[in-house]
Amino acid sequence: MSRRLSILLFSSWLAVPGLAFGEGLTPEQLARVRRDEKAAEAKVQAAHGNKKPSELSAAERRQMIQEQQDAIQEVMDKNGVSRKDYARQTARMGPKGNAEVAAAEKALEAKDKAAKGTQEQGSGEIQIQNGFSEANPVTLEEQEGAPPTVEEGLPAGEEGPAEGEPAPAEAEPGPAKSKPGGSRRK
Repeated sequence: MSRRLSILLFSSWLAVPGLAFGEGLTPEQLARVRRDEKAAEAKVQAAHGNKKPSELSAAERRQMIQEQQDAIQEVMDKNGVSRKDYARQTARMGPKGNAEVAAAEKALEAKDKAAKGTQEQGSGEIQIQNGFSEANPVTLEEQEGAPPTVEEGLPAGEEGPAEGEPAPAEAEPGPAKSKPGGSRRK
């Protein structure tokens, strides 16, 4: 065998396993899986009242762990990643890989915020309801420079005091004044 042929065979022998196992997850895929995994775990925690494991009974802990495992498996299936590949990839990542994944997570968050902002702006129409009903509206904002409006009398739908009941005392305008020594309890 010539030297050139032996080098070619040797290099191809080294390259084939690299091709089979070289398909690693991109930082974007890892970031998406991590974010979905955190959201799934938070959902399970919220379902159990955000209690610490020490506050749960053994049966509750077992159930919560099982629900978390199921939620994580759903996330892995949704993203098309096996748990084994994900664990292998995250274990082999160094500080540089972790930094890339963190940057990808921030980019995903920014992308989601931008998408939510366009959805909110896309609706175009904002509904405003003044008051509790259309018959008895409450004005929350006045126009600039306009004096405050004060309504006198009973609101719509209210009746005056029934016969035989004393009318409520009218409050004097201005600050309330207290009498010296009059508000002490014994």
